[in-house]
Amino acid sequence: MIWLDVVDPKYVLFFHRLIPMLEELDEVLLTTRKSDQYTECIELLKLFKIKHTLIGGYGGKELEEKFRARLSRQIKFLELFKKIGKPDLFITGASADGTQTAYGLGIPVINFSDTPLRSDVFSLESITLLSRLTLPLSSLIFRPFVAPEICYTSLGIPSKNIFAYDFIDVALWLKDLQAGEDFRKKYAIPTHRPTILMREEEYKAHYVHKKLSVIYESIDMLNSLNEANIIIMPRYESDDLRKKFGNLTNVWIIEEKLLPGSFYPFVDILVGGGGTMNLEASYLGIPVISTRSLFLFHDRYLLDNNLMQHCQSAVEVARAIKEILRAKWNGKNVTRSKNQKFFELKKPGFEEIFQIIKTRFFK
Repeated sequence: MIWLDVVDPKYVLFFHRLIPMLEELDEVLLTTRKSDQYTECIELLKLFKIKHTLIGGYGGKELEEKFRARLSRQIKFLELFKKIGKPDLFITGASADGTQTAYGLGIPVINFSDTPLRSDVFSLESITLLSRLTLPLSSLIFRPFVAPEICYTSLGIPSKNIFAYDFIDVALWLKDLQAGEDFRKKYAIPTHRPTILMREEEYKAHYVHKKLSVIYESIDMLNSLNEANIIIMPRYESDDLRKKFGNLTNVWIIEEKLLPGSFYPFVDILVGGGGTMNLEASYLGIPVISTRSLFLFHDRYLLDNNLMQHCQSAVEVARAIKEILRAKWNGKNVTRSKNQKFFELKKPGFEEIFQIIKTRFFK
């Protein structure tokens, strides 16, 4: 039995095309987590109709809360395996809970790791807590080409157990993206003016040290300009967002989880505090304005290749949006750039990765 623990929405998108390939090798068990304020992962699994088993929840922002949730999930894993048997292989992208359980039970661990540091420059001090808790326990690590190998070997992992792949993750699930029904019609959002998507920073993540106010101040400022639709996709709970922005004329808060084809084709600009959606939008040629409190390797890559700009205040965000609209708005939409070549050094896919897994663990 092959066990996957998927605890981040990004890895639902990442793994959903690998799962059918793994099923050719053995039975697949996929576990996930859910909390009242953290449902994106399980909602995406349901959208993709991926069979899953719910084990525990998300701890929250504080370290003690995270630790308690991790311990609780590990105990529940043990109880589950006592009933159904111990898996033969564990695969994950961001699960300390699963990695430590698998290692403790002697199950080989495969980790997909694209954020080993909370920085865009290597230093031992910048290695994330998640990396320290998981990567040294891994039998095999896959990394995107933008993440340097030293981030992994510095943790004592032999180079022979580290494999780089020649694409950035988002290319996997966006390369054949087809436009679906325009989400604006469903929510009665005007289609004759620019649509700006706002995405909060992952401020509860282990590698984010502070919650910046830039994106929230930008929403107020952009609403007052009355020039565009402002779409907020909450990252966690939405109650505070609704209290603050719910009555604004040009603002819509979309809590429903939408497939990429339902909204990206109809978005003109992304203002993002996170990582994955900034990468997705950039891949699709949508102008991206980052408001992150930190830079990771992916951020640096986008900035160095002029695929994204970074703003540190609401005034800067508004100014950047005005410039984009002045240069690229044609009356119907913002013209897009062809950025795929920066994300695909060769055709993205799991074929090579699958062969490595098959050769290493299924002789």
